Amino acid sequence: MPNWTKEQALAINEKGKNIIVSAGAGSGKTAVLTERVITHLKAGVKIDELLILTFTNAAATEMKIRIRKKIKEIKELKSELDKIDSAYITTFDAFALSLVKKYSHILNIEKNLQIADATLIKLKKEKYLKEIFDKYYEIKDPLFEKLLDDFTVKDDKEIFENIINLDDKLSNIYGKEDFLKSYINNYYSEEKLNNYIEEYLEYIKEKKKQIKNQIHALDLYVDGTYIEKIEEVVLPMLNSKTYKETKDNLITKLPNMPKGVEEDAKELKKEITKILKEIENLTKYEDESHIKKTIESTKDYAKVIVKILIELDEKMKKFKSKKSIYEFIDISNMAIDLLKTNQKVKEELKEKFYEILIDEYQDTNDLQELFVSFIEKNNVYMVGDIKQSIYRFRNTNPKLFKDKYSLYSKGEKGLKIDLNKNFRSRNNVLQSINKMFDYMMTEEIGGAEYRESHQMIYGNKT
Repeated sequence: MPNWTKEQALAINEKGKNIIVSAGAGSGKTAVLTERVITHLKAGVKIDELLILTFTNAAATEMKIRIRKKIKEIKELKSELDKIDSAYITTFDAFALSLVKKYSHILNIEKNLQIADATLIKLKKEKYLKEIFDKYYEIKDPLFEKLLDDFTVKDDKEIFENIINLDDKLSNIYGKEDFLKSYINNYYSEEKLNNYIEEYLEYIKEKKKQIKNQIHALDLYVDGTYIEKIEEVVLPMLNSKTYKETKDNLITKLPNMPKGVEEDAKELKKEITKILKEIENLTKYEDESHIKKTIESTKDYAKVIVKILIELDEKMKKFKSKKSIYEFIDISNMAIDLLKTNQKVKEELKEKFYEILIDEYQDTNDLQELFVSFIEKNNVYMVGDIKQSIYRFRNTNPKLFKDKYSLYSKGEKGLKIDLNKNFRSRNNVLQSINKMFDYMMTEEIGGAEYRESHQMIYGNKT
């Protein structure tokens, strides 16, 4: 039996609440997750009463192999072996698809639906959007013409591609059609406009914080006299409380560096100058009311883009329904529709699973999070590492991990467990990595304060 650390033992045995486990590289995450499943089985929970969700088929297969191997070692669990292949150790997509097919009669779709080829969907979407563009050209839609006049030079290719990309992004929002139909009223309301201003000002504050961090890093390479010179010209802007004060106190040229400094110091100065230029661009407006008017001026463009997106969405829905072919994003939406509109199915799933275990939780997207929220009962076990979030191109949302980690750290709504001990690497390797990421990864850059709670600890003492 392995000698589990205190934190690993807690991650294996703690029950009765939502749990998020922040598991760094080499911390034994998969072993802990497997042992937790075995612990449940020893306590009388059946393997098919656990929902274990992964992000790839390979990960699901590996998890099944590990669990099968462990069960074979424990005589009293042999009866569970036959259930492994049919157990709910699967990907989000596969589980959602199984639900949609099982309850196809409720959703009023064909049971033998197929997953669409991505190339086919792309070609169809482009074909339909071209038809919509051609129609708008023919009827000489005034808002469409204004959009083209203001944002095109030679042709409409760039706008065409941007609308395709925008449609792809919006597909990750549950209730896309309702979102589009209410967009103009919602996002150009007085309240929203004021929120935009606040977010804009907050973004400027974040840039100021980045400069402070860079100056702190620069202090390691140059003497205090030079740091004092930089602070003398930059601090009035960094300490400004209002938009106008920031604009009035902005300095973009820094004092010359002393001779013979290291290249790293020069790079840090360049980075500070770059951020100052960004703040200069952000403070190009006269005041907050000017920012507000600028946002309001985009309303006509938004109106026609939303109109085009609604038409495109309707055409794609008809095509998919007629051919009974769907993308996985459609399957996720249908699975959520099923749980949202059918109380009986939702309650059946809630009662069926003793625990929902999610591996690589940092790669969860908003639709998957919403899906789980319908079937959880304070019994979600999430394992991941925000530092290893690599699937943003698939619309994953690491903020879900970050927000839960922060909330559970305060003891609210769940338990946070840190597995920071690395058993894979040598101490000098970990020290070098920690030193580097202390400065590279902050909440603004990377989504986590590495220095505060994500440093790796040397664990292999043998």
